[in-house]
Amino acid sequence: MPKTELIDSQVSVKQCTRAVHALHAYASKKQKDQEETELLTNEQYVWLQIAVKRMHPEKKIKPFRIPLKHALVDPRVSPVCLITKDPQREYKDLLESHKIKFISRVVGIEKLKGKFKSYEARRMLLKENGMFLADERVIPLLPGLLGKKWFDAKKQPIPVCMTRKDLKGELERAIESSYMHQNRGTCTSVKIGLLSHTPEKIIDNLKSSLPAIVKNIKDGWDNIQSLNIKTNSSVSLPIWTCELGDAKGGRWDGMVKSDDASVAGESEKGSDADEANMDSEEQVPAVLAGKGKGVKRPLIEDVEKPVTTKDVKRKRGVEEGVKKKAKVVKDGLTKSAGASDGGSDSNEASMNLGEHVPAEVGKGKGKGMKRPLNEDVQKPVTPKDVKQKRSAEGGAKKKAKIVNGGLTKSAKGELIGKKPGRP
Repeated sequence: MPKTELIDSQVSVKQCTRAVHALHAYASKKQKDQEETELLTNEQYVWLQIAVKRMHPEKKIKPFRIPLKHALVDPRVSPVCLITKDPQREYKDLLESHKIKFISRVVGIEKLKGKFKSYEARRMLLKENGMFLADERVIPLLPGLLGKKWFDAKKQPIPVCMTRKDLKGELERAIESSYMHQNRGTCTSVKIGLLSHTPEKIIDNLKSSLPAIVKNIKDGWDNIQSLNIKTNSSVSLPIWTCELGDAKGGRWDGMVKSDDASVAGESEKGSDADEANMDSEEQVPAVLAGKGKGVKRPLIEDVEKPVTTKDVKRKRGVEEGVKKKAKVVKDGLTKSAGASDGGSDSNEASMNLGEHVPAEVGKGKGKGMKRPLNEDVQKPVTPKDVKQKRSAEGGAKKKAKIVNGGLTKSAKGELIGKKPGRP
């Protein structure tokens, strides 16, 4: 029996061939139907989906380079744009000095902030170019300058090193490769071909890319759960799946077993034990009324609340108020007994207690204490009252002076013989 050919000692080539041929036939037929009804159609890619058991702890901005045998972008058909530092004229001269002619356009950071600041200009730049390369020194600035449309269209700028001596080889390798963008989820997709490629070319790209993809995944094959292939809008076809047991390399290998089984075993007891537990629940003391899950408070529970400083002050205030009331009542009884003629009874003295309550009773701040109706409250003297009093006294003095002066003049008139009131 011939030995089965494997990719990276794990994936069967026979299974990959069957899946690629079936996917290519289905997607090609569907694309022909779309071309008959739609005016413009987009290029369909073939993706390799990698599902992992454990999520990656961090998200990396710089993607991993995955080598391909057949390139996805042809610079003769799809323009390639290069994003560089400023000034961009310096890098244009650098490309000319290395005789690099497959770069269609060079754009600097200042031009992105100025000429391509508007949404419409950036959308046209995205539509006109099939691939974007960028100097690795400006990669952190690009997400804010380009926007999310670049990431939705899967045209993220590919980082390249512009300081290498073999600059032409660096740019060629960047164009001929695919890239894996590591996220923090459990599923990652990598482009491995075009629908315009033949099934044989797609299989060649799968053979060359799979070892590099596994190498850049944490824990390698031990962390991979399944591999599938698909197009932009099709269902995924499986090409490899790990074992579902807990053996080495299986789905549950290295996973910590939970204690649910042991807890379930302890909870399954006989009916007699359940009835005993139900009876014991009725006699649970108040101490068990804590905050734990599943513990209910009794309906008639005497819970002692903690004594606070506010409660102590309130209690002291009530006690002092009671003492003051008792003292006032005692003083009132004594005064009323001394003022009486001796023939009145003690009941009459207690009835007249309200008439002899001193003014100090109404000046307390305790709650529930009312002022007596016959209390003489002395209002504070204000400057306005002093002025009014002085003006009244001055007016009285003037009137008295006028009266005295009038009487003197009238007496002189009688002596002289003139009528009073005339000069």
